[in-house]
Amino acid sequence: MNCNDIMLEKFSINHYTYINQIFGDLTIRELISEVFPNKKYSFDVEESEENFEYSYHHILKNKKTGETVCSVLDKHQDLNTNVNDTLCQSYSLLTYFGIKIEKNSIINQMNMIQMYRTILSNEDFIGKLDEVINSSNKKLWIDYSNPNRYIKMNKINILKKINEVLDDWRNYGYWYFIGDGKCPK
Repeated sequence: MNCNDIMLEKFSINHYTYINQIFGDLTIRELISEVFPNKKYSFDVEESEENFEYSYHHILKNKKTGETVCSVLDKHQDLNTNVNDTLCQSYSLLTYFGIKIEKNSIINQMNMIQMYRTILSNEDFIGKLDEVINSSNKKLWIDYSNPNRYIKMNKINILKKINEVLDDWRNYGYWYFIGDGKCPK
């Protein structure tokens, strides 16, 4: 396995730019719910606390009961154990798609990667991306490798970058989300 801390740092920035940000975007989540309807759950967010840098935490709501499904409350996500585990949008998508969340972090991440590949292989979803990825949304997503820039709204390039991040995640990036977020020695 080829992994070093510089690779993980670059991966983390790319993952935040092309996975967390895009698949955490409410409009993208609406597209997912249109293309992959779910009778049981709807997507929701809640403002998070200090441990999530006061951003948004992705959850699901049970449509019948109104109960919240939360990766933190369900003990799938624990920042005291896995300091960089900011994958709430991925955990909520796993549950939305009925994919069992395992105790093993690596298995969960491999399931997340496969889930994203399944979403991206759906022609209806790819077609609906044109509603979001267009020149009128040129300041929608930040390029965290250069926070003064935005992602160029070019669907082919964005999909290419997402797939590159998924490849890196599968090959070594999963270590970023486990334990102290460093490569094993």
